Amino acid sequence: MKVFSSIGGFKMAKSIGIKKTDILGEVIQNYPEVAPVFAKSGLHCIGCHVSAYESLEDGCLAHGMTKKDVDDLVKEANKRIAEYNKLPKMAFTKKAFIELGKRVGNKKFIKIVQVFGGEFDFSAADKKEKGDVLIEAKSESKTISVLALPQIERMLRGVEIDYDAKAEDFTANRTTLKK
Repeated sequence: MKVFSSIGGFKMAKSIGIKKTDILGEVIQNYPEVAPVFAKSGLHCIGCHVSAYESLEDGCLAHGMTKKDVDDLVKEANKRIAEYNKLPKMAFTKKAFIELGKRVGNKKFIKIVQVFGGEFDFSAADKKEKGDVLIEAKSESKTISVLALPQIERMLRGVEIDYDAKAEDFTANRTTLKK
């Protein structure tokens, strides 16, 4: 049985996995890492307005998949979810930590924000908003409190954030996920 709790307006699953009766849009919201799994199987309409009320199974069947295809897709998606559940929270190199320190200034937090085309950036914030996940970035004896929406934190699990001074930009490298 899956138990959901509402965090900042988002339903976050407390148990591992999805079922074919789950609403497609909620699955993507709670487990963004399954989007490539769905796309690979031909389910390219995950952002479609119908996904807000259609079950995963109904969406798959509407796109010509068989019931066996749906069962296989759910198994593969749950395997991907299990991989992400085991990943550590994002990490920061020393260079990234130093740059975050500059950006936080006199604010209490750094917030990860999504910008154009699925890219992310960091901005200083005074307070933690309802639903934000707190990630502690540590270097030696200093700590910077980093905030992210739950789905962003989940997408960035197993990622190491670095800072390229020449490009004046952060880079992200997934370090712990099998291909």
